[in-house]
Amino acid sequence: MNAIPTRRPISRLLVGFASESGNARALAQRLGADPDLQPHGPQVLPFNDIDVAGLGHGDVLLAISSSFGDGEPPANGERFFESLRQAPALPGLRYAVFGLGDTGYPSFCGFTKALDAALSDRQAQPLLHRVDADLGYEQFFQQWRPVLGQVLDGDVTADQDLRLQVTAYGEDNAFAAGIVERRRLNHSTPAAWHLQLDIAGSGMAYRAGDTLHLVAENDPALLQALASWYGDSSAVDALRDRELRLLSKGVLRELARLGGSDVLKSLLKISQKRELDAYLHGLDLLDVLQDHATPQSVPLARLRELLSPCLPRAYSIASHPRDDQLSLCVREVRYTLRGRERFGTATGSLLHGGDTARVYCRSNPGFHLPEGGNAPLLLVGTGTGIAPLMGLMQELQATGDAREVHLVFGEKHREHDFLYREQLQDWQARGVLASLHTAFSRDAAQKVYVQHVLQQQATQMRDVLARGSHIYLCGNKSHLEGAMREAIDAIGGEGHWDALRGEGRTHCELY
Repeated sequence: MNAIPTRRPISRLLVGFASESGNARALAQRLGADPDLQPHGPQVLPFNDIDVAGLGHGDVLLAISSSFGDGEPPANGERFFESLRQAPALPGLRYAVFGLGDTGYPSFCGFTKALDAALSDRQAQPLLHRVDADLGYEQFFQQWRPVLGQVLDGDVTADQDLRLQVTAYGEDNAFAAGIVERRRLNHSTPAAWHLQLDIAGSGMAYRAGDTLHLVAENDPALLQALASWYGDSSAVDALRDRELRLLSKGVLRELARLGGSDVLKSLLKISQKRELDAYLHGLDLLDVLQDHATPQSVPLARLRELLSPCLPRAYSIASHPRDDQLSLCVREVRYTLRGRERFGTATGSLLHGGDTARVYCRSNPGFHLPEGGNAPLLLVGTGTGIAPLMGLMQELQATGDAREVHLVFGEKHREHDFLYREQLQDWQARGVLASLHTAFSRDAAQKVYVQHVLQQQATQMRDVLARGSHIYLCGNKSHLEGAMREAIDAIGGEGHWDALRGEGRTHCELY
């Protein structure tokens, strides 16, 4: 796109916005008050207050908007966009689009991209390259605003080198992040690891509480074993990008049909769910093929067609954005079964693969820190569930938020499994943590879990809950939320957990 000369007079300068959270509205108001724009008499309006049919020669539209949901316009821009899509040509209109988005969502800046396309399709003339801004939109706005002023004053080359567009990553467009640190956090088995990834140059933005998705590489030993089973070395390349561990019922049904396995067909009955889960535990595609098929009954080409692409694995991010670094805390999956050493698809790739990992971020707004206010926080994590809580703590320090924080951490043994011990104890010593409580279940004859510690600290916890605290809970989904519900109800009274949920004060990340 080339900048369009703007020396012809500006009859109207409209600063239009559509906003859900208020960020786009605030930027529009700041732009409308900009001294450089005052000679043009800017009018700041919600999109829906702009008459599309009245737009014409001499008009300039500066469009600032977020996107809602899956790339839809915010509510105060819906009517405007619908009118624009039905409008005839608008050759006399000049415009610029500044989009606010979040690369954590699949349709990043989806609405403002569609708005730019709709204006262009109607022969409106762009003044500047479209801006696709992420959470760091302020930096983009500071770069864009003065260049906009220059272009409006007739400098047709001012935006020539201005490209303010964040790249949105996804499963088919993952970023190759360097793995710069692998540090074991415990002395017991299974191992817990701290991983440090380098995302410099990616433009990827995230918040504490967000999720990192890993596009993992399959275990070379498993691929080679499948090739040996088929007696065909091409199986390595044919199955390299296929899902070999998480087998859907659809895949299993087809394998049972092709292999003529009555045993597998029986296990797939609804009434046999528990038996199927027990059978599949720890197994992979090769095991199922060996048990229920032959290379002749399931040809390699048919198997590749049947299997889905390797599914991304999701991890809670264990850091707050800084220095182009991103941290993870992962539990290694490694065991021996049927004479073969097995590795988890994701942890095998992260811990025993190369020096890079193909990744992308996704927003997890339900686990972000509460906006505004100074309500206390109660953070509860078990095992590697400490990961997002570490990120939240880092964000509090980075933003200077000195709110009261209580952290409860649970694991097996204090001596061997106290993940991030030095950091947590340092935060406690410096008063960053108002309190740090631990539950090491195997250190005493009677097992003690996080819910027991909460009840032991009932007086303190009752006070914290009464002062409007938000609870952040991360750990194993099989029992943790139920245990927390019982503990909070015991402390605050029957139904207290559900009441907190209804008020939006519980934030759960369970896996």
